Amino acid sequence: MQNKTLFAFANESLATTSKICAEGGNPSDLYRMWRSISLLKQIDVITLPSEFVDDLIGRLYKGDREGTLKMFQELGASLVGLLKIIAKDIDGLAETAKDFMLILPVKSLKVTSGGPGEIEISIVGAGRRIESTQCTFEFVKSVLNGYGYDTVGHEIGIGTIQLRATRRSSY
Repeated sequence: MQNKTLFAFANESLATTSKICAEGGNPSDLYRMWRSISLLKQIDVITLPSEFVDDLIGRLYKGDREGTLKMFQELGASLVGLLKIIAKDIDGLAETAKDFMLILPVKSLKVTSGGPGEIEISIVGAGRRIESTQCTFEFVKSVLNGYGYDTVGHEIGIGTIQLRATRRSSY
């Protein structure tokens, strides 16, 4: 409790919660935000407006499509170790991803079971251009691979991704 008395800690917590509610916020989002921000700090993330990032990705993609997609695959693969500390399995990863929806432009994320060892993922808000959506797909596919899943089908549209993946039996 950061060297505070229980009374001081409770008062500060209530004051903060009251401010959040007064401004239309949801106090239950506090923990999710804190988890997201802590993870972002660990991987040294900088934040930029999504339109700027989409334009930047579009330019990179136009100049070197394969290299840009490979960068997103490598990014996903490099984060799997850290993600597994926070989320041991695919269900935990889905919950962690929902936490990030508070600070990312993703509008909807659904992870459902398609049968034993199979999952289906639907993402809305995965980019404003087909190029950034394709890069997001490569990132997600790489993370799933690190969790022992192979993508067996997908549909991609501007800002939308639907994919099916199966768990590798040897994982």
